[in-house]
Amino acid sequence: MTDNTTAEFSCGRAGHQPRASASNAAQSERDQPHVYIVLLNWNGWQDTLECMRSLRRMEYQNWHAVIVDNGSTDDSVERLKEACPEVTILETHKNLGFAAGNNVGIRLALKNGADYVFVLNNDTTVFADTISAFVGFAEKHPTAALMGPRIDRRNPRREWPIRRKLDLLTLLCTFTALRRLVARIPVIRGVFYCIDRQPSVVQFLPGSALFFRAATFKKAGFFDESTFLDFEELIMAEKARRVGFSAYFVPQARIWHKGSVSAARLRAKRYIENAKSEEYFFSHYARLSPLGRSIVRLIRFLTYGARALRYRNYREHFNEFMDALRAARQSVKVG
Repeated sequence: MTDNTTAEFSCGRAGHQPRASASNAAQSERDQPHVYIVLLNWNGWQDTLECMRSLRRMEYQNWHAVIVDNGSTDDSVERLKEACPEVTILETHKNLGFAAGNNVGIRLALKNGADYVFVLNNDTTVFADTISAFVGFAEKHPTAALMGPRIDRRNPRREWPIRRKLDLLTLLCTFTALRRLVARIPVIRGVFYCIDRQPSVVQFLPGSALFFRAATFKKAGFFDESTFLDFEELIMAEKARRVGFSAYFVPQARIWHKGSVSAARLRAKRYIENAKSEEYFFSHYARLSPLGRSIVRLIRFLTYGARALRYRNYREHFNEFMDALRAARQSVKVG
């Protein structure tokens, strides 16, 4: 399959850049920690190739990419293989979800001796010094298990690191419509979100770009595959803290994020999966109180109901949503 579109997005060889001196560059690469970049693709080959093009422009040299195709139903695999023949492409043959899909790539990275693993959304692009900034920080901070960059996008308020422990108040102010008000008031915003110019310890990082020390997976384990979509990054932060690691916001590392391109196609399904993952997170990691979880379910019901009044897709899946809420309620009774 060859056309102008594929040629335009051709990404070249992963992990290699044009070099003025082959011997000097080879020595420099050997001196650098080995970074594996995991990209999860689901019917989004155009975004994946655009991301790969940005990776090719990085100043960091010792990196390799692995693309995990998570059961695409379009011609993603053919497009990616043609445009990036040197990139490892793993096929799951069905949509495993965010956690399980990324775990496929992470396992390969660890098997191949990665020192760091960069789990990156395919609808992102990186800056030339992104990985250099991460590695430079991580090498000086051995307790940093996972790190997140400054995320530039049209609506940056949606992807700020959370600095406060995720209790009911934090949940309401950062995961509900209240976040719009919180984001507009600098004094209150600073209580919940981290937007500092210097690296900071945080509670949770946005999941669109997570830079891991490889030892994190060996000590804390991989992404919890009990969730299909959302809350994976919150769960990983909690798992890392349990083994003595920390999560850091590293604003010197930057990415650009288009914003939930793949997940947006799921519409009501996305909202339902988010609700399921949220309940799992509070049942097994954050231990939100029964009263708090009941409040969360009420907000979920009101929000879904408002969307169902407006969108047919939400009405069509209303029974599925109610089943998810009932399951959450049973979990509250026995939890």
